[in-house]
Amino acid sequence: MKSKCDWRIAEAERAQVRDLAGQLDVHPILASILISRGYTTREEASRFLAPSVDALCDPLSLEGMAEAAGRIRRAKETSERVLVFGDYDVDGIAGTALLTRALRRYGIAQCDYGMPSRLKEGYGLGTDHVEEAKARGVSLIITVDNGISAHTAALKARELGLDLIVTDHHLIDGELPPAVAVINPKRQPASHPAADACGVAVAFHLARALTGEIADLDLVALGTIADIVPLRGENRDLVAAGLRVMRSNPRVGIRALMRVANLNAGELRAEDIAFQLAPRINAGGRMGDGQDGLHLLLTESRDEAEALAQELDAANEERRQLESETLEEALRDLEDAFLPQHRSIVLARRGWHRGVIGIVASRIQSTHYRPVILVALDENGVGRGSARSITGFNIAEALSACDPHLEAYGGHAAAAGLTVREDRLDSFRDAFETEAARILPSGELRRELHVDAQVGLSQIDSRLVAELEKLQPFGHANLAPLFCTFGAEPIPNSLRELRGGHLKTALRNGSKVMDAIGFRMGERLPELRDTPAIDIAFTPQFNTWRGETTVQLILKDIRPAG
Repeated sequence: MKSKCDWRIAEAERAQVRDLAGQLDVHPILASILISRGYTTREEASRFLAPSVDALCDPLSLEGMAEAAGRIRRAKETSERVLVFGDYDVDGIAGTALLTRALRRYGIAQCDYGMPSRLKEGYGLGTDHVEEAKARGVSLIITVDNGISAHTAALKARELGLDLIVTDHHLIDGELPPAVAVINPKRQPASHPAADACGVAVAFHLARALTGEIADLDLVALGTIADIVPLRGENRDLVAAGLRVMRSNPRVGIRALMRVANLNAGELRAEDIAFQLAPRINAGGRMGDGQDGLHLLLTESRDEAEALAQELDAANEERRQLESETLEEALRDLEDAFLPQHRSIVLARRGWHRGVIGIVASRIQSTHYRPVILVALDENGVGRGSARSITGFNIAEALSACDPHLEAYGGHAAAAGLTVREDRLDSFRDAFETEAARILPSGELRRELHVDAQVGLSQIDSRLVAELEKLQPFGHANLAPLFCTFGAEPIPNSLRELRGGHLKTALRNGSKVMDAIGFRMGERLPELRDTPAIDIAFTPQFNTWRGETTVQLILKDIRPAG
């Protein structure tokens, strides 16, 4: 399988790199990366390299915040029952835990929390949730990470005499829901410090407006990393601070989850949250209703935390098995239906588990590089879909263009959810393909790989790798540094496939020899076996084996030289 990536190598003027490296006393390659990522002055670069929560925005600068804080203050003064209603993903779960804790500290004695079941109810606040809240004596509902499209539920709340505060960060499509207050960073100018905030961060700002405290930063980091929002500006500040909390004093639930994931708290990184902790918390919502993950973040009992962590770990294993089976079925369907000229992929089946189709859509997107939608159809012919997009294609806007064929939809540029009836599936597929063909170019669609610098292997050493750690935490919009080297020579007999489908080799470039591994790249072995020289795109990392620490190259792409 040949490379389907176009490498885009960043360039920076040598004089500018030299000046910034001198001003900051850092490695020139680090200075070059900072410049290519937009931090061109000493002040900008220094601020980026020293993330801090000391200069967060004034929460009252967010539209709707003053109204929300005032209404919650009245709920406190009149001893009302308040419901915090979150989403079932990590962002929503973390935000619900954070806001529940903050409201209780603030003095809301009767503070309930809840969320929908992904499998039974689907996303967001519904009229049945409002009616249930009314029956329990709730007079104020506060959403977390949902609600911006809950117009029907908002009208029901008004009809029943309940007040509603919406905190969300998803795309605003049309008018705001009728509510006492709507706090959504999409209402702010793009220049606002919180413009890229996710659901838990919005809840955090509401908590600050009420209590004046900067608390539960670990929950903010957890949800921000899991929701794949840009790790720059305030998001970077919050995640860096939250990681410090998790490393030094993790709450009992997160500590228990680290244990089942075999993670060392003192060495925790953003990648560990993204690939180890978040999937386990998400598994509860994917396989059930997300309450286990919420209870894990709220509990102060070690025994309860251990039991919940074990349950989430088991749910994650079940999720992985279902994901594998669903992917296999989807790929078989794709073989029968997909043509190279297609700009999009829409697959549907009865019996697919709604909790895993989003992950499978992401897997298919990564191999076929198209906007992908997977739809799980129930016995009544109602399909719940998960959509994943590619660069340059706003999938939420594309779904809006297909509105006549859908029952409901919502999301943002990169990912979305939808409801479609089985008898409208073909017309929706055609409309979505038409929209994709209108926006995306014809011919082969190729992923762009943004390379920070072209280097020789002689430049990759432990000092550089240690300095690159200053760019942490890594995530969306602040990826781990990516380098490329042209014409590296595989050491004879070193190129091989490891168990699990990984590619391993040793490479020589000039007089330097380094080990390299490409995860899930084993299928590339045939095209490379007899190649005298290869081009590689890689991230250097420390690797400790049997007490010895060396620098290893993590391959991101590989191709025959020339």
